[in-house]
Amino acid sequence: MVYSEPHSYLVKLGLFHWNSWRAKNPNVTPMLEGANLNLLDLSGFNLRGAKVKGANLFGTDLIDADLTGADLSKADFTGADLKKANFTGADLSEARLIRTQALGSNFERAIFTGTCLEDWNIDSSTNLEGAICDYIYLKSKYSPEEKRYLLQERRPYSGNFEPGEFTRLFQKTLATVDLIFRKGIDWQAFVVAFQQLEAERGNSELSIQAIETKKEGTCVIRVIVAPDDDKVQIEQYFKRQYRLALQAIEESYREELEGQVENLDELIGNYRQQSADLKEMIKVMAQFQNKSV
Repeated sequence: MVYSEPHSYLVKLGLFHWNSWRAKNPNVTPMLEGANLNLLDLSGFNLRGAKVKGANLFGTDLIDADLTGADLSKADFTGADLKKANFTGADLSEARLIRTQALGSNFERAIFTGTCLEDWNIDSSTNLEGAICDYIYLKSKYSPEEKRYLLQERRPYSGNFEPGEFTRLFQKTLATVDLIFRKGIDWQAFVVAFQQLEAERGNSELSIQAIETKKEGTCVIRVIVAPDDDKVQIEQYFKRQYRLALQAIEESYREELEGQVENLDELIGNYRQQSADLKEMIKVMAQFQNKSV
């Protein structure tokens, strides 16, 4: 089944025309399967019970929209803004919610099985109570050979979530910030930036929950924060302090060794490699553990 041309046309007429049509035709199910709705402003739209399977909603605004009971399976919500939208009982199975904004969204009893949730953004007001999910994916990568996106990093790695486990998993991650370093990490600069962040936050303490190393030198440090903290602000402040610390360390190193050694740039490169090794990471972890005792 594909989308209905009149329904796709009505959507593009805007909020007033669409919602007026829905009010006058309450028994008509909107047919928008496979429709191209990317970059549209559908904020406040009444899409209750709509058939939107496989639709392209890339970058679409759905703020405060009502998608209760809608079939959104295999739809692409990459970069979409779903703030305060209502997805109660909606089917989001195998959908792509990549870099999707879902602050304050209501996903009560929504179906998430097979959904890709790469870098989606939720907060403490996002409702996942009663969500139904056997498994999800946390990454996707486009394959030019197969001309499609391949889903990666399945959770759980095998088998299925227990009832309620999916909701608990994301409620837990709400209180963390992932600091991502794609080209390795300078642990000395990390310590300086982390301490600056702690000083900025006053009495609100931070702690490191986990350190993950991924492919191509990417390092992810998961930091525990308060549930109501502004995670975006924390990440931006830390990265600004980290860049400043990196610059200060390199300038100090250059001043100390200028004129004393040849191949200064090569020596600095070796320093960076040494600062990113496992021993340095262990020292940092020990430092934070001792601090918390």
